[in-house]
Order: sequence, then C-alpha cells, then structure tokens
Amino acid sequence: MQLGNGRLTVICAATALWAFSFGLGSQSVTHWLRAHGESESVIGLNHSFYYLGLAVASFAVPTLARRFGLLACSVGGLFASGLTLAVFPCVDVVWAGYVLRFANGCAGALSLVSLETIVSRYSPTMHKGRNFACYCVALTLGGALGIGCGLGLLEATAAWIFPLGGCTAILAAGAIGAGLKVPFDNSHEAEITSVLDWRANYLSFGTAWCQGFLEGGMLAFLSSFLIGARGFSAETTGLLMGATMIGVILCQVPVSWFADRWGKTPTLLLCYAVVAVGLLAMPLLTDSIALASVLFCFGACSGAMYPLGLALLGERTSEAGLARAYAWYLAIECIGSQLGAAAMGQARDLWGESAMFPVGLVAVVGVLAGWLVIVFTNSASSAAVPVANEDQRRAA
Repeated sequence: MQLGNGRLTVICAATALWAFSFGLGSQSVTHWLRAHGESESVIGLNHSFYYLGLAVASFAVPTLARRFGLLACSVGGLFASGLTLAVFPCVDVVWAGYVLRFANGCAGALSLVSLETIVSRYSPTMHKGRNFACYCVALTLGGALGIGCGLGLLEATAAWIFPLGGCTAILAAGAIGAGLKVPFDNSHEAEITSVLDWRANYLSFGTAWCQGFLEGGMLAFLSSFLIGARGFSAETTGLLMGATMIGVILCQVPVSWFADRWGKTPTLLLCYAVVAVGLLAMPLLTDSIALASVLFCFGACSGAMYPLGLALLGERTSEAGLARAYAWYLAIECIGSQLGAAAMGQARDLWGESAMFPVGLVAVVGVLAGWLVIVFTNSASSAAVPVANEDQRRAA
C-alpha cells in the first residue's frame, strides 16, 4: 500500500493536533504547578516523567504493532494522550501528577512511533523526504500554536486549558481512525534482526540526546526565564517563544535541502555551532528584538538537528533495522529531554534563572567532544592498519 497525498494530509492534520496538545500542555503544566506553590525541581521532574514515559514506551511499540497493528496503536495512543492531559488539574498530590505525566509520555510514544513508521514504510521512495518534511512541519507548527495558546490563555481560563489540549489529541485520534481505514501490513516488524553500529552512529544518537536535552529544558523553563528574569509580559513572551518555533518551521526544509547538497555531517556541525552561540548570547540580551533574532536562529538550527540526525542514521542502517533504529533514536531523545528538564530545573534552584543556559551548553559541547574522540580514534586505527600490513610484508 502506498501513502498517497490524501492519507498524508490526514496524518499531518492529526500530527498537528497532537502537537498542539503537547505544546499547550508543556507550558500549562509549568505555570499551573508554579501557581500552586511547587518548586522548580518539582516542575522539572514533572516534565522528566513525561519524557521518561516516552522513552520507556517507545521500545514496546514494535511488539504492540505486531499484535494490534500500527493503525490501532496510533489511534489508541492519541486518545490516551488526550485523556491523561485533560485530567491533570484534577490531581492535587505530587506523585499522582508524576504518574499522569508518565502515562501521557507513554501515550505520546505510542502515537509518534506508530505514525512515523507509517510515513517511513508506506511512502514512495521518491517522495519519502518530502513526506517526512511535511510531517515535521505539521509537528512543529502545531507545537508552536499550542505553546502560544498555553501562554495566552493561562491567566484567563487556566482550569480549561488542560481539557482543551486533551480534546485536540482525541480529535486527532478520530481523524486517524476515520482517515486511514486500510489495514497496514505488519510483517515488516518481524524483520528487525540487524545489529546497530553504535560507534558509527554516535553523532546521530548523540544529536538525538542533545536535541532532546535542549528541548526538554527550554520548553519547561525558557518562558519562565523571559517573564521572571527579563520582565516581559505573557504576550511578549508568547511572541518570543513563537519566534523560536517560526525558525524551526521556516528553516527545516531549506536546511535539509542544503544538507542534501553540501553534506549532512558538515551541516549538522554548523547547527551545533549556531546553537552554542545562541546559548551563550541568550542570558546576556535584554532587548526583545535582539532576543527574537537569536531565538529564531536557535530554533532554526536546534530544530534541524532532529531530522539531520535521523537522516544520518537512515543512511547507515539497513532497511530491516530501521524500525529498531528509529525506536532507539526516539528513546534517546526522550532520555535527553528528561535529563534536560531535571538538570535545568535543579540549576535554576541552585544558581538562579540564567543557570539553565550553561547547562545546555555543557550538553552541546559534551556531545561534540565525544564525536571528536571517535573521529580521531578511527583515524588513528585506519593509519595503523597500513603500517601493520607493511611490517608483515617486510617480515615475509
């Protein structure tokens, strides 16, 4: 079965609805908990439990898909995602909030991995890149709208934000269930037999972790920094957060086009450099226009890191191992998001609101340092092989 334009449109619409729910929840949870007197560490842990659920559940998706099918998994995940977000304000115990966020993350993993597998597996070869670009733009656009609405509606209708986000995810479940009625072939799930080359794919998996680390921490605390440390209003903060998302939306396809022609690894390293400069500049800037410019560039390059890392992984993995590689990629990104939210929250409690940016910079530099060690080690090993062969010929 081929994924035609009609089914792709349904998937993109459902993805945008889910992303709206995610963006709305990411901001609403942070400010709801703060309004109820919770510490920054508790807020960070709530986001960490969400990403822990994403990471843990991603490994179960192949098994569930074999048993129930990708379509059922995506519908069930979207529905559960909406339900667990909608009931969040009904709990008043810290551990119960953790449980709900974990369950919401599990549902998100079931949704995303299933939909991404459908897009990858059933897209025509000549349109696979285009289809993934459409999927990513829908994901980013929906998330940006959700974040903006989460900040704008917070003071007016705080109690109704969570059901609103839940309803959009449930609506996405209905769209997928009604729009993708043809059963999908699950036989490919049994073909996952290849072994992942972790060393060769370090930059891909490291990028997933780093991008997740930045996403988790920034979504949890960037708006708080802009309001608390810089004194911007909720409306201005929403516009600044929107500038970040606009950078992601507008630049994702051009950056991918550039990477296809000039090399994915050099383009990815350039994105790392821009992100590092952005993390250095953000705590120093106070002007809203300057901040918007930096956030636009930061969003463009940090957003491009995810598909570039995924593309590199796909080039170095056999067709039979793609599903497992994608599952690991998502899980590693979620682990990074979990650690990012927790680490930045702890840093803010200990050293102040601006401490989140050096923490993010350490994550970026750490991944690059590990990659450089592998590059130099591989170069040394390659240089040693001809020397050993020459010694053997001389001895003979």
